Amino acid sequence: MRESRRPKPLYLIEKRKELLETFKEDLPEKSLKKARKDSLTKRSPRWCGITIHVTINCPFACAYCYIESMGFSFSDPKPYPLTGKELVFALLNNPAFFPTRYGTLLAMGAVSEPLIFMNKFLEYVESLSELGNPIQFSTKQFISSHLARKLRNIVENKNISLSPLITVITINKADTLEKRAPKPEKRFDSMKNLADEGFKPILFLRPIIPGINDMEINTIIKKAKDSGAIGVVVGGFRATKSILIKLDSLGLDTSEVRRRVKIIKEKQISVPFPEKAKILNSARDIGIIPWATACCANSYTAKIPCPSVCFIDGPCTKCPNNCDYKRDSADVTELKKALGILNIDAKIRDRTIVIKSRPFRGTDFAVRVLSRRKVINYRKK
Repeated sequence: MRESRRPKPLYLIEKRKELLETFKEDLPEKSLKKARKDSLTKRSPRWCGITIHVTINCPFACAYCYIESMGFSFSDPKPYPLTGKELVFALLNNPAFFPTRYGTLLAMGAVSEPLIFMNKFLEYVESLSELGNPIQFSTKQFISSHLARKLRNIVENKNISLSPLITVITINKADTLEKRAPKPEKRFDSMKNLADEGFKPILFLRPIIPGINDMEINTIIKKAKDSGAIGVVVGGFRATKSILIKLDSLGLDTSEVRRRVKIIKEKQISVPFPEKAKILNSARDIGIIPWATACCANSYTAKIPCPSVCFIDGPCTKCPNNCDYKRDSADVTELKKALGILNIDAKIRDRTIVIKSRPFRGTDFAVRVLSRRKVINYRKK
């Protein structure tokens, strides 16, 4: 029988407090002020975890990318302004964040290519490893054997979980869709180099754009498997008016996207993706693990129950991680004490928690992490 993997909410709260004091003593006052002002102190976790920005702006300028609609640019890339220790201190000041392997997932690469500034990336991985949280990074950059070995050394020395997502969404149209990014073949080489160093590389097959790259999916999955990928995260496409105009200008057929989304504005909109279940099943038939979300892939690598609780109210694919509510949820008595310490008014109902108050941004995901339970809103009768 498998041992329980229950999180210990009181320990997570106490550990954050302990680490906060440690880093506070290690940093000069100037760094403390700088970190406390950073947006990371208030950033709400997402399904994939709290996003860690290594780079601001992305020079790859992939045709389907939506970062411009978020206020970022395809020019003038800059390293994130915090040092590694400042980054960790900012994170520990975020009330929605909890450290350790059973704490909040960390996701690097959400709004830019994280490996553009390689030394900054390594510094951040090294510093974040002091917290013990599962770390995941998504990249199109080439990872050499030398870099893979450096990352392996950090993982072994710090005893952390590091989950690499290697993005490949097209082979045939790469020169059109991703002309500034490293070629897909180099990314498959990255998978091989990571696998050779004992990592579990995962294909990041996102976005799948209906009518443009969906006919290449099985070819890409098979190639990734042959290159050492143990699984695939499948994701859809977020469209904006500007992105579709750009795709049209490149001679790509966006008619299927426009058919599925009748009104498209500058605000991002998720394109309906009914094929997702079929693609996940095809990946399983090919012989690699399919995931519908990045958090599940990160949790599998870390051997923990998914903090976003996809196994209760998310798109769980029944992967070998075998998350199980009865074995993997926090003790009720301890959880009540933890929620009280955080001033969260909530009612625990078996596998769900009804939240009546949200004292800080990201309360919902904080409660998911502490409890491994579904969170629902309180409604007055």
